[in-house]
Amino acid sequence: MSLPQISTTSQYSPKAAPKEPQVAGNGMNPSSNDFLTMMVAQVQNQDPLNPTDGTEYLTQLGMMSAVESLEGVKSGLANLNIGMTNVEMLQATNLVGKKVLMEANQEVDVAKGQVIDGRVQFDQSVDSAKVMVYDEDGKVVDEIKLGPQGSGMAEFKIDGDDLGSGSYTFEVLAEKGDDAWSQKMMIAAEVESVNIPSGGGAILLSLKGLGKMSMYDMREITA
Repeated sequence: MSLPQISTTSQYSPKAAPKEPQVAGNGMNPSSNDFLTMMVAQVQNQDPLNPTDGTEYLTQLGMMSAVESLEGVKSGLANLNIGMTNVEMLQATNLVGKKVLMEANQEVDVAKGQVIDGRVQFDQSVDSAKVMVYDEDGKVVDEIKLGPQGSGMAEFKIDGDDLGSGSYTFEVLAEKGDDAWSQKMMIAAEVESVNIPSGGGAILLSLKGLGKMSMYDMREITA
C-alpha cells in the first residue's frame, strides 16, 4: 500500500523572505515609529524554526520607550526656549525710556558731545585708580584719574567733547600696595529703543549717545 504524496503549499526560505521596509528618517535620529516598524518587520521575517528570543523584544521595547522620552524632552526644551525668548523680548521693550547700568565689555560708540556717566565697583579700598580710554587702534586717547577709593561704587564723568565721535574701549586700573589689576567699567545710559536681530542672537539695547549694546551686558536698572 502506497502512501499518498503530501504537497507543501508554502515553505520558509530565508532567500524568499520579503525585504524589510525602509525606515523613515535620516538614520541618525530614529523615532519611536521607526523602532516599531523595524520590530514588526523582524517578526514577519523571522525564521519560524529559530524565532527571535523574547528578551530581545523586551530590549527593543525599552529602546523605543527611551526614544519617546528623549523626543518629549527635546520638544519640551524647544518650547521652553521659545518661552524664554518671548519673556526676554517683553522685558527688553519695558526698558525703553529707563536708565540702565551696562558693563562696557566691548567697543562703545560715543557721539560727539555725549557725556559718559561712568561707574566702577571696587570690592576693596584702593590706593589709586584711573580710567584708560582707547580708540579703535588701541591708542590711549584719555586718562581719568580717580585717586584713592573706598570699597563700593565709584562714579565719574567722561566728556565726549574731548573724545569726539567714534568707537572707544574703557579699562579701569587700580592699585593697592604692591598689587595692581584691571577691571571692567560700567556706563549708565538711557535706553532709546530695542533691536531684536532677525537671525537670532542677543537682544540689543540702543543707548542714548552710545550706540547699541547687548542686553546681556546690563547689570542694573537705575531709574
